[in-house]
Amino acid sequence: MQTIHLTVTTPQQIFYEGDVEIVTLKTAIGYIGLQANRTPMFSNIEVGHLVIGWEKDDSSIKCYIGGGLVYADAEKINIITDDIIDVKNIDLQRALREKEILLKEIEKAAHNQQVDRLKLETKLKKALLRIETYNTYNK
Repeated sequence: MQTIHLTVTTPQQIFYEGDVEIVTLKTAIGYIGLQANRTPMFSNIEVGHLVIGWEKDDSSIKCYIGGGLVYADAEKINIITDDIIDVKNIDLQRALREKEILLKEIEKAAHNQQVDRLKLETKLKKALLRIETYNTYNK
């Protein structure tokens, strides 16, 4: 199968760089798989799972991604994000604690107009997806 060059960049480092057969990520229309020889596309990445390689392949890299941007054409895929974690590095206990704290903060925010409830809900969504990603790929 043909490969395509993938670069995943964060503000701190290059998270991944190499040739891959497929990258699966979530956009506004749902999960898509990006492969070689595709027409050019540019899109936002939604909070969700990102899989480098074939999902059922033991050598694939499975990640949580907290959003970002993707540009892909026939020869390369560039992903820019500030929030990506390899499933092997997800701290499940921390994510569960964060979930509980955020649920309490959201409950308090319902009675306080000063608190930005949308920010809290976004943080909660990310914590829940870290937990889901961990549980999906650590069976």
